Amino acid sequence: VRAGIRVDALPGVWLKASAGRSHRAPSFYELFGDRGGVIGNTDLVSERGTAWDIGFKAQWRETMLESAYFGQQYDDLIQFVQFSQGVGRAQNIGKARVAGIETTFGTKVANRWTLSGNYTYQEAIDRSSAPHRNGKLLPNKPRHQIHIHTSLGVALFHLFYDYTFSAGNFLDRANLRPIPERHIHNVGIRANPWRKVEIALEAKNLLDNQIADLWGYPLPGRSFFVTVQEGF
Repeated sequence: VRAGIRVDALPGVWLKASAGRSHRAPSFYELFGDRGGVIGNTDLVSERGTAWDIGFKAQWRETMLESAYFGQQYDDLIQFVQFSQGVGRAQNIGKARVAGIETTFGTKVANRWTLSGNYTYQEAIDRSSAPHRNGKLLPNKPRHQIHIHTSLGVALFHLFYDYTFSAGNFLDRANLRPIPERHIHNVGIRANPWRKVEIALEAKNLLDNQIADLWGYPLPGRSFFVTVQEGF
């Protein structure tokens, strides 16, 4: 159950707020896992939560800015936790609190040049009754996440660049197994030699950083991709 309100404060500026209650049953993936790195947990119970947010959206010509402060309170939160043997399992954390700010923007810098991005700051805190866990950060919940995308069109070509940053996080509830922060740079070019055909060349992890995902598994170093798509 969720309700919201929007107020047109000024021309091109809207104030928004919403609040609601949620009840989520565990998924089949959380209950039974798979044949890879996830173990099922049939003892899971449904999580319950209260969520709210308040923020604004501003639109001026071809520039958009949206930001919101959000808060979430959970009972029996379902969260994946990784064990020492390198496998993950969903667990009911108990009580947890998540609060933060999310900001999104987009603009047309010049003719055929666009820039967009988003930034999220969150504090995801374990509020369970266990003294050695209360106040710790929840696993796989980095404080800072940033994504920036820019694209420039030149004749039949579109050049693009993506940057992604994720702050360090923890794999376990005791915050003893950290994952370092990661910076990922991707660049590429797309072309439409024919109306319904697109050819793309992309270099991912351009600086060949030795990075891991939120689960701690190594991600590929510098890699190159060629894709061809045809529309109908």
